[in-house]
Amino acid sequence: MRRFAYWLFPLTTAAVAVFIVVFMIRINPSVPPSEDASVEEDHSLNVPASAQESWIGRFSMNEEKGYFYPINEVHLDLAMGDVAPVTRYRLTVPLKDSYELFCLKQELLNSGLHYFFHKEGDAMTLLVDSDDQNRLESLVTKLKTYQITATLSPYEEN
Repeated sequence: MRRFAYWLFPLTTAAVAVFIVVFMIRINPSVPPSEDASVEEDHSLNVPASAQESWIGRFSMNEEKGYFYPINEVHLDLAMGDVAPVTRYRLTVPLKDSYELFCLKQELLNSGLHYFFHKEGDAMTLLVDSDDQNRLESLVTKLKTYQITATLSPYEEN
């Protein structure tokens, strides 16, 4: 029994070491250099030379190999050209009770507009921003059938 206890710890250590080595080989197989070079050459034909030199080019090549890097911040410079500014409109609806809120939400759901609900104390206000003036004007006329007052005004972000 002493002989078994004497060899138990070294045999267990050796078995765990073999298991770790086999596990590491299975999850990260080594690729022969000749195959790895051919994969790189095939991939470099599809990617422009400027992308290969940038960090995003290296990132895309590594993504195909199965490596992923966390990105905390991305900075984009866009050349917009001559784009006319879009006029945005804001629909402001002061709400008095829950019935008006229900009717307004149903009309907004039917028209597909997104809204922002703002509540300060007892005063409730629902704001709708859109660049389609005709759509907002038709919403104002629909709200008049429910006797809900709404104001439409041009909106500029500060």
